[in-house]
Amino acid sequence: NDVTYLDENGSEQTADNVTVVDSSMTEWQSGWYVVNSNITIDSRVTVKGEVHLILADGASLTVHDDINVAQGNSFTVYAQSAGADMGVLTVKNKGMDEAGIGGGSWENAGTITINGGNVTATGGSFAAGIGGGNKASGGTITINDGKVTANGGNLSAGIGSGNRASSSGDITINGGIVTATGDGGAGIGGGHVCPAGTVIITGGIVTATGGNEEAGIGGGKYGSG
Repeated sequence: NDVTYLDENGSEQTADNVTVVDSSMTEWQSGWYVVNSNITIDSRVTVKGEVHLILADGASLTVHDDINVAQGNSFTVYAQSAGADMGVLTVKNKGMDEAGIGGGSWENAGTITINGGNVTATGGSFAAGIGGGNKASGGTITINDGKVTANGGNLSAGIGSGNRASSSGDITINGGIVTATGDGGAGIGGGHVCPAGTVIITGGIVTATGGNEEAGIGGGKYGSG
């Protein structure tokens, strides 16, 4: 089952042995997956190993909880095109402590890479939109392209760490249209009482808005930049 996708450089590649995602798949093991229709998953999805997800043109995946990417695991998202028809991924944690895409309570995020697609991730209370859960750092987050919207839960960064973490992790944005909003945390960087880690932006259109007394890019309240 061969599927085309755009890599981190925007070049078309082909993946083989790709698994088609359906609404019953809540654990993704190492390998390649594709969303090729409109799919809804009503519970948490757990990433184990090295998972690659292709969002086919015109397709969408809605996860009515979070995509758990804990430390030691990696999750990479690809689109098939960069146009208005690119695939959609929408993730929103419906409880507390879990990032929209990333770690859970006291659980640092792993490696999260977005190479394309229209991706919206919203964290639960005390957890980042993309990054760490409550009292957990953001891991390694890279955005190369796509339209990415990340909304932090209470006291958390849009992209970065959750509440009271030791570091936001390492965040790199090379391209795309990125909108990150913190709620008691930085737009990009640290959550409440959390210092920023490393934030590198080399391209793209980036809008980062911190919560009350937090940086747009940098540390959360009482956390250094």
